[in-house]
This record gives sequence, structure tokens and C-alpha cells, in this order.
Amino acid sequence: MIKFLKDIDTKEKKVLLRVDYNVPMKDGKITNTKKIDDSLKTIDYLVKQKAKIIILSHFGRVKTEEDKNANSLKPIFDYLKSLDKYNILFSATPMGEMLDTMARTLEPGQLVLVENTRFMDLEGNLESDCDTQLAMYWADLADVYIDDAFGSMHRNHASITGIPKYIPSAVGLLVQEEIEHLRPLITEPESPFVVIMGGAKLDDKIELIYSLAEKADHILLGGGIANTFLRALGYDLGSSLVSTNALQTARAIIQEFKDKILLPRDVITSPSYSDDIYELKKIEDIVPDDVVGDIGAKAIENYKKFIEKAKTIFINGTVGMYEQKPFSNGTQEILRLVSESDAKKIVGGGDAGAAIEKFKYQKKMDFVSTGGGSTLYYIANHSLPGLDVIGTKNEENID
Repeated sequence: MIKFLKDIDTKEKKVLLRVDYNVPMKDGKITNTKKIDDSLKTIDYLVKQKAKIIILSHFGRVKTEEDKNANSLKPIFDYLKSLDKYNILFSATPMGEMLDTMARTLEPGQLVLVENTRFMDLEGNLESDCDTQLAMYWADLADVYIDDAFGSMHRNHASITGIPKYIPSAVGLLVQEEIEHLRPLITEPESPFVVIMGGAKLDDKIELIYSLAEKADHILLGGGIANTFLRALGYDLGSSLVSTNALQTARAIIQEFKDKILLPRDVITSPSYSDDIYELKKIEDIVPDDVVGDIGAKAIENYKKFIEKAKTIFINGTVGMYEQKPFSNGTQEILRLVSESDAKKIVGGGDAGAAIEKFKYQKKMDFVSTGGGSTLYYIANHSLPGLDVIGTKNEENID
């Protein structure tokens, strides 16, 4: 049974809080603060508990010394500081005397943001390979571990799956909300249950399609995923993106769930993703230099029939390259239809979440997950590596 934040004593305790601050950044400036803002509920709760809070997060990949400059959490510290509501420090190293001193001298309600945990990967992938000694070091800094990094809980990192083995642990308010909204999709979704799935690649979603097909009434496909299924059926997709490694699995899914899988019969194509030359075509009319960029009008009209009847809708990915104007209509129209539905509407984060933000449909959805890969992993496997370890150390071991 998962232990939640309010199930564990954090009052005046030293709390190691794992968050997901892997935010988009350009030229050293944060371009979207949503992930940070989503973590503030848990931080505010801990501050009210007068906890002494040590915050851990990874950011990007760190393989060279040069990567450290581009992937520092300092801009995130600056943002948190600018909120003018926290007594917050910054440890420029994720391990060592500076962090030791700050952790030891923290005052009630004070925070320290620790530099990117993946800086430790320069020492031999210690974070990413879940090094035992590193996990024990971080665990020794605190009394309690709280994981509020849902978007990272599918990773077997020292700061995710290592620390809870050594100190009492629970999940934060953000993770609790994710679980409460996503669990119905894998238990008893109200029927008709419609899944809308798209995106560039099928390889990382194949298990999810299998898992959802057993419960879903219909799965509406678009993007590179639809291309792969169409190629598996023998259609020539020209120069379009296709996951060749997944063709055999796609054929198997079609054979087993042929009455549930819906594919577009018309698409918007262009030569080499052109913004100037594009054409509506039937699947049968695609030529060798065509690239499929979006679903067509008939596909939208066909999908509309299933969306309007749905009681539960789960969206993962987009049905076209919505970032390019000639190929944005399919995604925008599908989201509009979903927004007007009375169904329970859950969005699986990632590209779907970005598209919903772009087209301003956030408030029309019941829940937008903060996860990308973790959302897919959770639905496909009914758990996450980071969830499985929570609560494995008994609470009575708190000093």
C-alpha cells in the first residue's frame, strides 16, 4: 500500500524532497515553470510543518564537464527565490562539505535546493545507475524521504529508488494526485472508453497499446504510430516516419484487437515536411516522396463519432505535427472535440500536454498528467519503480 505525505510525520523533521525540475530552458532562461509550480503544494505543506527541506532533482543529461554549465539548477533556484516566499539556499554541489553543512544547519521551514543530481554521473553514472553509496549518502542527510517527482518515477536512479531503502518514505501531493486520476484508467474506466494515441514513435508505446486495448472500447491512432500500423497493413507511406522495429508487433495487435483499432483513411501530406506545399490525400494515393504530417478531414469526422459517445477519454500524443501550421488542424480539431465531450478526460502529459497548452484547452480537461514516459509506464505496468520502493523502510526508524 502506497504511503502518502500526510500519512508520515514530517513535523520539524529533515525531509529529502525529490522533485522533477527538468524544465524547458533556452539561453539559461526557464521557458515554462509549470513543473516547478506544480511542486509548490508539497513544499508549502512541508514549510507549514516546519520541516527542514533538502530538494533534489535531475536536469538534462550530464556526460561531460561542459554539460554542467548548461544543466545547472541555478536558474531554478533563482526562480524559487524570486517568488519571495521561501527562505532558500543553493548547494552548488550534490555531494560534499557544502551540502553537508547546509543540511546540518537548516532551520525549520528553510529549504536548500541541491545542484543537479546527474552531476554525479561524471563520477561513473552514480545517479543514473542507482549507486548504493550515493543513495546512502543522500539518505543520511535527512529523516524522511518524499518523492514528488512523478515524471521521473519510472527511472531507477539513486535519488528515486535508492534512498527509500534507507529512510522512511512517502509520496508527495503531486504524485498522490497523479495516482488518484490515473488509477481508474487501469481499474474500471467507465465505458465507452476511448483512447486517442499519436506521436512520432511506436516503440516506446507498444506495451501501453496492448495494455489499454484490453480495456478500451476503441483506440484512435494518428501520427507516426498510425503510419506504422498502416505500413503493417501493407500500405505504402512514402517517406513518412515509420517505426520499422514495431511492424510485427503492430500486425499482432491488429489481428488481436482489429475491432478496436481505428486508423485514418485520409491524411495531409507534403514533400519533405514543407510548410508551403501540402495536399489532402487518401492513404491509397500516397507517392514515394510524400510525408504524412496530419490526419485528414474524413479521419477527423470518423473519430468524432467515437469521441462524442465516450464516457472516458485518454489522450497520449498528437495526431499530427501540430507545431507546423499546415499539420496542426487534426490535433486542434481532435482536442476541440474532446474538450466539448462530457466524458472524463485524462491527458497523458508529454506532447499531448504541450499541444493542449498551445491550443489553450487545459481548463477543459479533467486532468493533465505531469509525466511523459512515467505516465505510459504506470498505465502499462500498473506501477512504477519509484512507487514500488516507497514505504519499504519502517517509519519507526525515524530518530
